[in-house]
Amino acid sequence: MTTPMPTRRGFTAAILAAPALLAGPGRGRAAEGWAPSRPIRIVVPFTPGQANDIFARLLAEKASELRWPQQRVVVENRAGAGGTIGMQAVAQAAPDGHTLVFGSLATFAINPAIMANLPYDPERDFLPVTRIFEGPLLVVVPARGPDRDLAGLAARLRTGGLTYASSGPGTTQHLSTELFLQGIGARATHVPYRGSGPAMTDVAGGAVDFAFESAAAAQPLVASGMLRALAVSSARPTPGLDLPTVAEAASLPGYAVNGSGGVLAPARTPAATIAALHEGFAAAMADATVRARVTEAGTIPLAEGPEAFGRFIRDERRKWAEVARRGAIRIE
Repeated sequence: MTTPMPTRRGFTAAILAAPALLAGPGRGRAAEGWAPSRPIRIVVPFTPGQANDIFARLLAEKASELRWPQQRVVVENRAGAGGTIGMQAVAQAAPDGHTLVFGSLATFAINPAIMANLPYDPERDFLPVTRIFEGPLLVVVPARGPDRDLAGLAARLRTGGLTYASSGPGTTQHLSTELFLQGIGARATHVPYRGSGPAMTDVAGGAVDFAFESAAAAQPLVASGMLRALAVSSARPTPGLDLPTVAEAASLPGYAVNGSGGVLAPARTPAATIAALHEGFAAAMADATVRARVTEAGTIPLAEGPEAFGRFIRDERRKWAEVARRGAIRIE
């Protein structure tokens, strides 16, 4: 499957909003009016092994321990159709705080920009609760392959005939790669997979030439010596990752894409319920062990509240809508 290329004029970058933590003397009192009466279910609309799944499980475990030990927080994977199946299911769930979704940049910003007949609207059908993380994608190639740096890969790409993997059409991995290809004036064949796990396995085995993948999903195979990481997609080098940025390594000034994700609730969920959920998840994200594990994955831990998370979603929707419009990127 080959996605239509954006034009050179349409080359743009997705720059994430700065992290923000809620604070202040009012915290705690707003959450007193709600408590779960049964387990809280967080739907991850992708397969296990992707960044959202990894961080959702970490969040659920710590929130259960610190805030809801009687009822617990559980994670359910409902993958398919670029995340739309899981998102639609939660949009239609009862707005009582017991069914939530771990949304991503793809599901709340990219899908609305590029997918026709999307069965949900991220602002109409959901209320933001807490943004949990942001972090770069790694450009990875087979460790035994010929590519030693991003400049070398870019040169090979300009000769044509290469392939790239993603965890599915319309994902952050897919669109960030298309932006990179447009920027260097090259084409490659998109090979979409059902999740990051099989995508990374095939890149490591040499069945696909390269991929842009979340640090959380790619790092284990990089550490094992099966993948080679060439660059990070963020605007600045990432602490803990001794890698250049795509912008500097490929001479693409302004290129910057970060993955991001967080918890959303169905629309019409009461304000007190949203407040209580945010308080619980923020407490989990304040835990030193959780923050260390997120940081070790090359990712920035957050505990961004509903208002800031909502602004982030609106800003990212505008950015990716412009990318899709100028590049004529559309998935029917």
